[in-house]
Amino acid sequence: MTSIPPLALLLLALAPSPADLAAPARGQVGFAALDLTTGRTLGLHEGETFPTQSVFKVPIAIEVLHQVDAKTLDLDRVIALDAADARGGPTGTMTVPAKRTVGELLEAMITHSDNVATDKLLALLGGPRLVDARIKKLGLDGITIRYSEKEMGAGPVDNSATPTAMVALLAKIARRQTGLTPASAQRLDDLLLRVVTGPNRIKGALPAGTPVAHKTGMSDTRDGKTDATNDVGLITLPNGHRVAIAVFVHASPADLATRERVIAQLARLAYDTFK
Repeated sequence: MTSIPPLALLLLALAPSPADLAAPARGQVGFAALDLTTGRTLGLHEGETFPTQSVFKVPIAIEVLHQVDAKTLDLDRVIALDAADARGGPTGTMTVPAKRTVGELLEAMITHSDNVATDKLLALLGGPRLVDARIKKLGLDGITIRYSEKEMGAGPVDNSATPTAMVALLAKIARRQTGLTPASAQRLDDLLLRVVTGPNRIKGALPAGTPVAHKTGMSDTRDGKTDATNDVGLITLPNGHRVAIAVFVHASPADLATRERVIAQLARLAYDTFK
């Protein structure tokens, strides 16, 4: 049995806990991290349910690519967008009226978290419950998809996930266990690596150039609290291991910079623990 040097033990003892790092958010923070090679884990409220906001676009992308593989949906199919397709959101890139391919809608939904693209894809798929059924087929009971972006924007409803379940989904993506063809699995990984939203979240405190395939989510701030500030993804460590991580910051009165710093520091904790 390999012994741990005393200095390493001291450093581990001095490292902040997940609860310490989450405290500045002054809300509820769910955190889970898994080293996919060693099986080592970290967590905080990892079994509790949190609102996903745009993190639910990852399951949508999986269902889109399943239908592409089944040839019931074509990435080159041109879709017309009209005034009824307009959606709010700070990160959208789609304007209406317009014509876009399914592939362009998929890219906008993931890389820019576009809400117009999201709801148009949901309609093409057959609605949120079909996406939910796909996730259940993967054996993930801790993720529930019930609502579109339009429905979430109209009322106090949200899709939900536990950090543990989201990490399990990310692990399946990394291990190519989502039932997608190799080409579609690679397309999903590539899209997640090119996400431009949330640069100060999982990526925020990691060494420059660290590969991170991720997806953000965030709600509006109402009555002084933000219901959801989220980021989930796959971090590639210098040793080649991939770490699946999910951080959900819920009901926080802290400002955006503080909420994002909490996510960044929890991601750095996972990086330093598993590297």
